[in-house]
Amino acid sequence: MAFSRPLKFQLPMLRGRDVLEVQTRLKSLQINGVGQPDGLFGAKTSAAVVAFQTSHGLDSDGIVGPLTWSSLFQDDSSPNTQRPAANDASSTVIGQDLLDELKTKHAYQDSVSWQLSAQGLLVGNDNTAVGTGGEPKTVAKIWSQYGSALTHWSTELKVPVELIIATICTESSGNQNAVREEPGFIDEVRTPHKISPGLMQTLISTARAALNKDDIDKAWLLIPSNSIQAGTAYIAGQWKQTHFDPPKVACAYNAGGIYRNDSARNRWKMRQYPIGSAEHADRFVKWFNDCFVFFENNGGAPECSFFNALRKQG
Repeated sequence: MAFSRPLKFQLPMLRGRDVLEVQTRLKSLQINGVGQPDGLFGAKTSAAVVAFQTSHGLDSDGIVGPLTWSSLFQDDSSPNTQRPAANDASSTVIGQDLLDELKTKHAYQDSVSWQLSAQGLLVGNDNTAVGTGGEPKTVAKIWSQYGSALTHWSTELKVPVELIIATICTESSGNQNAVREEPGFIDEVRTPHKISPGLMQTLISTARAALNKDDIDKAWLLIPSNSIQAGTAYIAGQWKQTHFDPPKVACAYNAGGIYRNDSARNRWKMRQYPIGSAEHADRFVKWFNDCFVFFENNGGAPECSFFNALRKQG
């Protein structure tokens, strides 16, 4: 994520994904006192920033400006290169080790369990993959309209295409003109971290960071292929947290990372919006499973897809 605004302790407190990124980074660097990342720039976060600045010879003012931001994230490589090559065989983009990992029943801490299968994702004690029910019309529409771009960017960035399609379904239902403005949005120049245009609803600031392009704007993201490129790059950049595990991809994309949520209504136990619910991941998984139904009935699954990789595995 690129620097988009100075962050400091004030009232009302600043909030946003950029704050969450700073808190998460401070915590990963084991800076004392930062507390649990929550996206709110409070006194604890300010104190942790001062501690970081002091230890790195920066002005200890508690403000995350360009220099402090750069120092915080200077060890991070481009999101597109963070993930090691997923293929362990020349015949497939999705490697055997990854498939074996995802096909084993697992969970996030004490969440509901799940596992990947040739029919999609099995959740809990389900014997079949549960989709939206009936014909996968939304997936079919998205594939019909954007299949070429989906195939290109899934192959180029080595992200299984089902994850991209499910993200589009969940974020915009395939509406390329969708625009979400978050509380505090002023305009795309001053608050690029508060507006998400296009198919994949990527924040302008997030798209800039994912693609290392500072000139990305709303108009650029409203072009479907561009939105798919940016969103797919963001998914690729979260590989270390998600390993392309569908529910983790859903929550990391939606909440900016994998963070625990203890709500009794959240069976996944990973933070997602609305906070305290399981709604986002539940919808994502159904769309993900619809992709398998669609490719089974219509063919055309690209090389970089779970559908093809699982069938080649046998």
